[in-house]
Amino acid sequence: MQHALSLTRFLPYRCNTLARKISVSLSRIYTERFGISVAEWRVLVTLAEYSELLAKQVGELTSMDKVQVSRAVAGLLDRELLLRRPCERDSRAALLRLSPAGAGLYQRIEPEVLAWEQSLLAPLEPAERQTLFALIDKLELQLACMSDQPAANQGST
Repeated sequence: MQHALSLTRFLPYRCNTLARKISVSLSRIYTERFGISVAEWRVLVTLAEYSELLAKQVGELTSMDKVQVSRAVAGLLDRELLLRRPCERDSRAALLRLSPAGAGLYQRIEPEVLAWEQSLLAPLEPAERQTLFALIDKLELQLACMSDQPAANQGST
């Protein structure tokens, strides 16, 4: 019996598998060499990019849930890589930013992960790299549109 579905040609499976392999390979840099977890790395990078954020905003920007963000923030605070200050608008929340030590750690890791990314992308021509990111953007936009539709209507055009 012939089946239309094959995992090797099924986009969600291929993307998930590739993402997992990329994450494991990349994480060796910051986990083994610098002793931080994947979640801590995501918090570090996000705060390096945005300067100061609420934990909730970090979660939204990194696609991590509240527990993952909370644990990562706690670990970074314990190592004095983050600073926390009260949020004036919400007394229950705190604004987070990199400490000088956190910024220093980020500056040491950044060139290594960028070099790793260049190595990963090396087989692609510059135009292929642009196309790859444009296609990812299109798929993310389509997913956002699909999530706005009722479940019964997804897939119909």
